[in-house]
Amino acid sequence: MEREVVCEQQPQKEAAPQKQESQKERPKRQWWQVREEKQRKEAYATLDRVFHEFSEGHGNMQAYLDTQSRFPFHSARNAILIGEQFPSAQRVGGYKEWASQGIEILEEEKRLPIIILEPGKAYRREDGSVGQNFYAKEVFDIPQTTARDEAQPQVSYDDRLLLKALISNSPVPIRAVEELPVQGRGAVFDQEQNAVLVKKGMDAPDIFRCVSLELANVQLSRNNAGYSRETDGYKAYAVSYMLCQRYGVDTGGYNISRLDSVFQGKDPREDFPAALTDMHNAFKEINGRMARNMGLTRVGKQKR
Repeated sequence: MEREVVCEQQPQKEAAPQKQESQKERPKRQWWQVREEKQRKEAYATLDRVFHEFSEGHGNMQAYLDTQSRFPFHSARNAILIGEQFPSAQRVGGYKEWASQGIEILEEEKRLPIIILEPGKAYRREDGSVGQNFYAKEVFDIPQTTARDEAQPQVSYDDRLLLKALISNSPVPIRAVEELPVQGRGAVFDQEQNAVLVKKGMDAPDIFRCVSLELANVQLSRNNAGYSRETDGYKAYAVSYMLCQRYGVDTGGYNISRLDSVFQGKDPREDFPAALTDMHNAFKEINGRMARNMGLTRVGKQKR
C-alpha cells in the first residue's frame, strides 16, 4: 500500500527516471556467472533424476559403486555426476590441478567438461541453522588432456600386502579361529569378544572379501548410532564391494543388482542421499587406513 500512495503523489514523468536509475544500479551478471548457474542447475537436475530412479526401483547401484570406488575423495553426489557424464573416468581434475602437473586440457575438450559440485560459503538460515552453498566446477578426465597418450600405470597389489593393510589400525581386533559361531560364513564380528573372527584355511581373496564386509559393518555402526545390520547391512555389502573393486580383488561373487530396489518407495531427497553418504564415509575411512599403511599418495590413489 505504501508503494501505491507514493506513486499517486508523484507525477508520472518522474517515475521513469527512478526506474532507469534502479536498473542502472542492478549489477549485470558476467557470462561466466550465467554459465555457472546453468551448469549448477543441470547438475542438480541430474541428481534429482538419479535419486528418483532409485526411489522407483530401477536405479543402477553398480554403476555408482564402480565410479565411487575410483574416486574415494569425491562425495557420493559427485561420484554420481562423474559416472553419469563420463562413465569410464579414471582420474579427473580442474584446470589448476592439471596445470600444476604440467598437463593441459585439449582445446576441443574444453567445450565438454565434467560438471561436479564444490562447496562454497556457508550461510545461516532464518531459523538459525547453517546451510551450505555449492557451485559448479569443471573437471576433465585424462583422455581430455595432453596426457591421454601417456601409458597409465597398471597397479596390482600383493595379496598379503592387501590383507595387512585391511586389518591395519582396525577399530577391532582380527582373530583367526578353527570354527566360527555362525556356519556358512568366512568371518563374523563377535560382540562378546569385540573382535572379527576369521575362519582358518581360506585363500587371501576370500579373507579380504569376508573381513572387509565385517569391518564395513563395524565402521558403519561406529559412524551411525542407529545402524542395524538387519536393515542396513546392504551398506556394508556395498562398501566391501567398493574396496574389492579398488584393489583388484575379484568381485564375481557379489550380486550388486539386488541393491537396485533397496530404495524403492523411499524419499528420493532424504533416504537415498543419506544412505549413499553413509556408504561413502565408511568406504573412505577404511580405504584411507589401507592407503596410509601401503604408503600411497593421494595422487597415486586417484589413479586407480
